[in-house]
Amino acid sequence: MKIRSTSLLVAALLITPGYAMAADEAVVTGSVELGVRGVDDQDDSAKFQEYRDLDDGLFGDFLLDAYKDSYYFELQGDNIGLDDQDYLLKGGRYGKFKYLFNYDETQHNLSFDAKTFYSGVGTDNLSFDGGAPPPEENWSFFDYAIERKKYGGELEVSLGSPFFVKIGASKLESEGVKPLASGSFADVVEMPEPVDYDTDDLLVTAGYRSRAFNLTLSGLLSSFDNNNLYLNWQSPYFFFGTPELNVLPPENDYGKLGGNLTVRQLPFMSTFSLNGSYARLKNDISITDINLTAPTALNQSTFDGEITYTTLAAALASRPTREFDSRLYYNYTDKENDSDVIEYDDFGEIISNAAELFDYSRNQAGVDLGYRLPWRSKGELGYEYQDVDRRNRPDADQTTDHTYYLQLKNSLSDLVTAKLRYSHLERDTDSDFDLTDVTDTDAEYIVQFVQRYDATDKGKDEIKLSLEFYPLDSLDLGLDYSYILNDYDDVTLGRTEDTRHQVYLDFLWHRFKMLSLSGFAGYETTDADADFYNFAANSGIPPQLADPTLDDGNPDSYLWSQEIDDSFWTYGLSTQVGLLEDILKLVVSWEYQKSDGKTTFSSQGVDPLADITRFDDYTKKLLEAKLVYSFARQLDIALGYVYEKYTYNDTQYDGYQYVVPQTFVVSDGAYLTGAYADHDYEASIGYLTVRYTF
Repeated sequence: MKIRSTSLLVAALLITPGYAMAADEAVVTGSVELGVRGVDDQDDSAKFQEYRDLDDGLFGDFLLDAYKDSYYFELQGDNIGLDDQDYLLKGGRYGKFKYLFNYDETQHNLSFDAKTFYSGVGTDNLSFDGGAPPPEENWSFFDYAIERKKYGGELEVSLGSPFFVKIGASKLESEGVKPLASGSFADVVEMPEPVDYDTDDLLVTAGYRSRAFNLTLSGLLSSFDNNNLYLNWQSPYFFFGTPELNVLPPENDYGKLGGNLTVRQLPFMSTFSLNGSYARLKNDISITDINLTAPTALNQSTFDGEITYTTLAAALASRPTREFDSRLYYNYTDKENDSDVIEYDDFGEIISNAAELFDYSRNQAGVDLGYRLPWRSKGELGYEYQDVDRRNRPDADQTTDHTYYLQLKNSLSDLVTAKLRYSHLERDTDSDFDLTDVTDTDAEYIVQFVQRYDATDKGKDEIKLSLEFYPLDSLDLGLDYSYILNDYDDVTLGRTEDTRHQVYLDFLWHRFKMLSLSGFAGYETTDADADFYNFAANSGIPPQLADPTLDDGNPDSYLWSQEIDDSFWTYGLSTQVGLLEDILKLVVSWEYQKSDGKTTFSSQGVDPLADITRFDDYTKKLLEAKLVYSFARQLDIALGYVYEKYTYNDTQYDGYQYVVPQTFVVSDGAYLTGAYADHDYEASIGYLTVRYTF
């Protein structure tokens, strides 16, 4: 069933006896754990097993460590034979060579028991029989899931010299199906997109190491292959069976050259580091490769994509005196997009991808200064300058950031350690885009660009406070608080402000080895405000738009605002009790999480907008109890129980339907598959394990 993982395990066990260097002279330690579990998941939810395999049955782990003189060896395996199993084998001789082999499986479950009227799930061809999709009761079931398998290894050789060479290779295989939606307006069809990817990596590194000097050069080659370059599917709309095509992730090749230089033992106890790299991503695709005939208006039938990254980073850390330390740094990143420009004539209008060929360059420089103050205190301050020059972003050609911070840390008392940090960012935007120059034909253009708040003028203030208390030798307390305010200046449409608060408390109390109690509690809240504009058909854009406080008098075109409130709180408790002179241990833990989001609207329109009170809400509960009995010095038996419950509540899932009718004259409605609809679960897990340590 698991041919590759089984072969790796067998090979490792065959290597072990010969390598274990005569057991009577080597030190060998390790453990073997075997278990059986039963799972009651009445909801059969993919969310419950999103990244794990928790089915009924057997499971096990093992660990083997061996060393003799300068030789060492380690073999490890987790979740043997399951869909989330992984294995690691490494060893070598200190100062001479070392090697590593690994195999890892990850199961990403998205949705179980999804439904579709298409046949050919998992292939690049989706179709249905007849003149129209069959009724829902005749649809077929399938699972949205992706299985990832990664395996590889590396070998490093130095032979006792300061020079070394390391070669590594790995392969990642991804196979399964994931949701894909296609269509326009209300005519949307959800379908299973096939996933059949292979990624091969080869890394070569060579360098020189010494106490005062390090030099490393590296090269990486990576190839991504997709066994399904496109997806053919039949449209369920209008003329039933009309062939459609979606282009899937294209194959590409990636290469990167990099270097690192580190010089230590410089004057003023300084260390200088310099890093640089050059990377290129290339792909190409042809109309003929995807079974299409090139439109006569298309300027070319092939596309060559090429993106290059150039980076440079330098840093100088110094400590000229016992009290004073500093760090100077500079980072440079340049992204160039030299991909082909594809364009065609659409009834007199030239459509092009030129605006999508985004690239940029970034310069970042800063200084950090620290000084040890009296009363076991230390003060730090710093400044960072960042300039980003974007191409093909008319809303934000260039942004300049100035960031300042001040930090104080005090540990005068052995009972309390405190740290307070304040930072302020000021961002200025240089843009050719002027809202007042927009005509009434540019409504879509405005909506597309001015709502982006990632690169607009803004001020940001952030405060962080950390306190650690040690009132007793057996009691530790902690407090962390942070406050973040983003104020987006001069924003007419889009995000105007957001505020965030976060506070977390934790404690640990222990009484010898007999009893320990720990816990935590946290609360986070986010408030975000945004302004938008409703453009009525043929209404034009009023000149007052630049001032959102004015009304244009047109009830079909109006300003409206949105406020998003998101609160999250969590707490957890855990206790461990030692019984029968610590031969028997009881461990109990409880964790609770709740997220409560809502969004409210206000508008100048005639019709009020409905508020949404259930906006990405969820509740999660986790209880675990475990009883561990030390049957012998090297043998433990554990009996455990886990209870999990997860509930997701969002307005968009109310009255979920697989076929959603629409009222539009030209629309037949939406066809859904149930992707992510099986989010709720309530599950119980019971397990018994036996662990032998040697």
